[in-house]
Amino acid sequence: MQVFRGCTTSRQPQLQGRARILPRAFFSRLGSVLSGIRPGETPMAYTTDKWWDENTVAVVTGSNKGIGFETAKILAEQGLTTVVTARNEELGRSAVVKIKEAAPSARVLFHQLDISDAASIDRFVEWLQSELGGLTILINNAGFAYKGNIFGADEAQVTLNINFLGTRALTDKLVPLLRGPARIVNVSSRAGQQHIVKSPALLSRLTSAKKPEELVAMSREFVDAIRAGNHSALGWPNSMYGTSKLLLSLWTVQLAEQLRSQNIMVNAMCPGWCRTDMSSQSGTRSAADGADTAVWLALRSPRELITGEFWGERSTIPW
Repeated sequence: MQVFRGCTTSRQPQLQGRARILPRAFFSRLGSVLSGIRPGETPMAYTTDKWWDENTVAVVTGSNKGIGFETAKILAEQGLTTVVTARNEELGRSAVVKIKEAAPSARVLFHQLDISDAASIDRFVEWLQSELGGLTILINNAGFAYKGNIFGADEAQVTLNINFLGTRALTDKLVPLLRGPARIVNVSSRAGQQHIVKSPALLSRLTSAKKPEELVAMSREFVDAIRAGNHSALGWPNSMYGTSKLLLSLWTVQLAEQLRSQNIMVNAMCPGWCRTDMSSQSGTRSAADGADTAVWLALRSPRELITGEFWGERSTIPW
């Protein structure tokens, strides 16, 4: 699996000596500058236009651990009603307990969800509509990657079922329930940048696709090519994870155009190489750092229609 490690975390220097006699406001302003926070924002602020309240519902898939957990925790700390989902019910409920410890006044709910299982998706959507009426924020964080050099047609299908096909299936069911200044954030990866496709003709087909069904059909081509042993000759990447994330990002662009007239923001982002179970805790960034851009996109002002872009560290990046 190809991995990109281009994301680093800035650190604020420790100020010593006579600096302590300076006014407290000086340090507050300095910390904001070093953190990249704009004037008028507080450290770690996500927008100066707080448009949400405790009735604003955010759903974070795969949020029992890692980046998803940190994303859900930050949203709860910001005062939103936050829905944690996970395949494993015990782990999901344990995550809710931990989040409530960090945000005691927040409303945090859990429901089991396996996005590769159509029946599980249907149960979740039915529960969400019955329990909360809908949602405003959907963060598609659930993802999967095999470790080591595992590569095969069946494994590629499993990877696609979660990272692309399942994410799309869930989102399609939830779009009718979106309300208010809605936004969708798809957690993608630099591992799915377009340059991993080695055939210009294949890349042209992928990037010119206008309908999700075209991308779904090409995902089948990828699996079939692996099974036939000629995927490399056809220009497909040697990365199942990278291909799944490429398709996710391409679909993000399609969905953004589809929902633009409804003022629904749809974006993809890369959390960077983070210390999570997926990286065997070997990343250069914390899971909380990885969650930052997803939350930032989810909470941007409704006055800014930011959609159809690929993001990292709160900035658009080429992919």
